[in-house]
Amino acid sequence: MLKPLINSKKKLKLSNLANANSLIDSSTSVFWFRRDLRLQDNAGLYYALKENKNVIPVFIFDSTILDKLEDKADKRVEFIHQSLSLIKKQLEDQGSSLLVLHGDPLTIYKKLDPKVVYTNHDYEPYAQKRDVEVSKILSSKGSELKTYKDQVIFEKNEVLKDDGKPYTIFTPYSRKWKAKVNKFFFKVILPKSTLTPSRKLNHNSYLPLKKLVFKRLVLRFQSE
Repeated sequence: MLKPLINSKKKLKLSNLANANSLIDSSTSVFWFRRDLRLQDNAGLYYALKENKNVIPVFIFDSTILDKLEDKADKRVEFIHQSLSLIKKQLEDQGSSLLVLHGDPLTIYKKLDPKVVYTNHDYEPYAQKRDVEVSKILSSKGSELKTYKDQVIFEKNEVLKDDGKPYTIFTPYSRKWKAKVNKFFFKVILPKSTLTPSRKLNHNSYLPLKKLVFKRLVLRFQSE
């Protein structure tokens, strides 16, 4: 069940750790949005809602990544900001909302005490190292990080030659890949919409991009 964040306005807001701490405790699980900015067909979110009574949706603007971006008009950041605003509205339509934080995920999870943190696999080298450290932090507090395959159909070790080695020629790889696809992969995973009462979360500030030291852009998508 998605746990509502009471008194949340329609604008995307940035919460602080004190507010997050007041909402997340050992009875509450977290779904951590990263590259998977959608509610439908989201593996980690599906399992979080399937296995828990109370789930708080969370997104962290990772300062370790943002601080390395020289272009303060970065279209990727603008796209993320717009996607989060849409997700927040969709959640609020169901009586919930989105908890948005900014900072180092390691520092943030050291200060939070969730029951379990659910998320989806991230294959970037930095992300893999970060997730190992987050898992250690949570484990030291009796919690855990559960991650799921989501943004790919098959991972690299799921389509191999009969001798267990990776393919080096595309055609046989393609045949093996297609042979493994079945009806399961065409199902759309929908999260449950049942919600439960929640304590208040007081958001202190509106989150314009300039608060993240980034500029707002007008994104235009040209059809092919």
